Amino acid sequence: MDTKTSYFLLKEIINEVDPIGLVDSDTPESLNEYEPELREIFKEDISLLNNSQLKERIYQIFIKFFNEELAGSKDKYDLIVDKFLARK
Repeated sequence: MDTKTSYFLLKEIINEVDPIGLVDSDTPESLNEYEPELREIFKEDISLLNNSQLKERIYQIFIKFFNEELAGSKDKYDLIVDKFLARK
């Protein structure tokens, strides 16, 4: 899967899981709330990461952008990666 396709798939999944609670189904603009985190995730070629490395990368980026308390449980980020890999 190319980077652009991976980006949009991961964006869709992050919006579905909405780990921070920023997406509002009545506000289409909110679907772009996680763009800074996505750009940071894709600064590295994620196709070179294994499952656990990708989970850790996404989790650490959300901690960096929001802090550990707001980022919440690592389980949410594991779910994001599991869904991403299942649809890939």
